[in-house]
Amino acid sequence: MKNYTLIVIVLSQIMTFQRFSVSLQACTVFSAATNNKILAAANKDWSNIDTRMLFLPASEGKYGRVYFGYQIPQGFQNAGGMNNQGLWYDGASLPQRSDIKNHYNKPTVKGELCEKALEECASVDEVIAMYRKYFSPHWQGHSMWADKYGNSIIVEFGEKDVIFIRRKNDYQVMTNFYVSDTTNARWLNSYRYNVAVEMFENNDITSSLFRSILNATHQTGMNPTVYSNIYDLKNGDLYIHNFHNYDEFVKINLAEQLTKGQQYFKIPALFNQINLSKPQMGAEVDPSSVTFVWYGNAQTYNLYYSENPDFVNCIPVNTLSSLINPIQASSLHLALFLLGVIAWRLKKKLIKIFFCVSLIFLSCEMDIINSPYKPSKLEHSITIEDLKPNTQYYWKIEALGENNINSESLIKSFTSN
Repeated sequence: MKNYTLIVIVLSQIMTFQRFSVSLQACTVFSAATNNKILAAANKDWSNIDTRMLFLPASEGKYGRVYFGYQIPQGFQNAGGMNNQGLWYDGASLPQRSDIKNHYNKPTVKGELCEKALEECASVDEVIAMYRKYFSPHWQGHSMWADKYGNSIIVEFGEKDVIFIRRKNDYQVMTNFYVSDTTNARWLNSYRYNVAVEMFENNDITSSLFRSILNATHQTGMNPTVYSNIYDLKNGDLYIHNFHNYDEFVKINLAEQLTKGQQYFKIPALFNQINLSKPQMGAEVDPSSVTFVWYGNAQTYNLYYSENPDFVNCIPVNTLSSLINPIQASSLHLALFLLGVIAWRLKKKLIKIFFCVSLIFLSCEMDIINSPYKPSKLEHSITIEDLKPNTQYYWKIEALGENNINSESLIKSFTSN
């Protein structure tokens, strides 16, 4: 029996290490600029799911700004943000170094230099000037900065001082290796970095492309992608996704939100696990009566449907939730429970070992077991009559939340016959 127990323990440790090694490197950061679009984005990967969003209005000598980050025992830890001048930054961790010192005796600032830069700078050039003037002891990683004028840089610590890597293409990508170190071949094996670069090279710069890159580079396991952001630096808009769910987002305009004063939000609480069901993408429907079906945890929704994909002049249809919550028990958990009862009643060692190993593999491979945000089981529907025949329609759902912060689904289209 001791041998069987040892086998189970060893397999468990192997699978745990495999999951940890896959997720050890975290965060994917990128930006891009064209004549019409200046966008920035980041996947934030960590084991801390207590994610937060802090809005700070302008004060004397400081621009209005928003920070995204985490609640930790010491308080709020910011990981990136944008100010009302269209300046943005985000960071990613790097392998630790022991040679980072203030070699040139620069003055230091209280706190992190990135916070001071977001408070006082309006452009990438001003950020460069600040990093050249001050020394920051916080170099567990590097940061990317971009502004509404289309400039972008990566800030790293070089041999004895800070260095700046400017964007060479329409886009710039940063993960968890030193971009300035081109001699170390192992840095070039970052899967997420290579995927992002390849997607940029084959597509036009759009918010949809940015969302696709975030989806393609998100992480699962012990350090999953806990939130993702897309920033429109010219218009000051934020698009937020929670826990690598890219079918639902929250859109916030920074200037409008700052007029409401200082605010501190739990990011997961802004989301409702919206999932559109019917009409499915590309479906053909009878225009005389179309039933829209979706899932979500909110109490009140707006249904938008229009011939225009931008929903120009579209008046939403408001609907209340029935609030009937069906049994949430997972069929997978029920099956595993029954299998476990049978295994133990049979009292056969090999069956028990097989059952234990199955649990290990399932817990490592199935995201729904690990995710704290399970898909909603609350079904909602509304029927609309007398649509135009032979017409392509677009539809989406907006869940009305507190503080006038609403979450939205992505858009689906269908055709009336």
